[in-house]
Amino acid sequence: MKEPIIQNLFPTPVYMTDINRSFTKKELDFVYNQKNFTVKNDGNISSADNYILNRKELKNIKKIIDSVCKDYLQRIICPKENLELYVTQSWLNFTEQNQFHHKHEHPNSVISGVLYFDADEKNDLIKFFHPQKYFNIYPTINDKKWNLYNSTSWWFSVKTVTLILFPSSTTHQVDIKKGNNTRISLAFNTFYKGTLGQNKDLTELIL
Repeated sequence: MKEPIIQNLFPTPVYMTDINRSFTKKELDFVYNQKNFTVKNDGNISSADNYILNRKELKNIKKIIDSVCKDYLQRIICPKENLELYVTQSWLNFTEQNQFHHKHEHPNSVISGVLYFDADEKNDLIKFFHPQKYFNIYPTINDKKWNLYNSTSWWFSVKTVTLILFPSSTTHQVDIKKGNNTRISLAFNTFYKGTLGQNKDLTELIL
């Protein structure tokens, strides 16, 4: 028998990159100062300002994120229409040792993203969950043979300056924080601007 070919059917794209520069002192001072203006989240705390990328101190970070969203749109979604992704809400998350970030999705958004201002590559992870939520028939898996087909969750390690984009409907969480650093991440949502669908097909939606 020939060696079989195993295809990935309808995979979930998780776009990972580095922003290719360090954060400036001005950017870091602003981000750290936001810890004085926070609201309680389920497991950690978030900035009171949930349009944080509109602040002038992060204008260059916003440009980078806009550029990466454009690349995601062109590389993965590939729309025929004249569309762009723009950032809607954005906020900072602060997670201390033994804290966590609850399991959740991002409603009313197309693509969501996370940029890490402070992350320990040895300890800081982001965990994603299978969209099927659970399997009806589930054998015990060999601990050394977890893969993308038999797992109900999958995690990626992250570090400072890592930027991740993923479909907003993807369930994700942060497990209990290990390590001594304060994990600081900037999360954001996006939506389409432009025209969806076709006029002649009666599917046109102008946004």
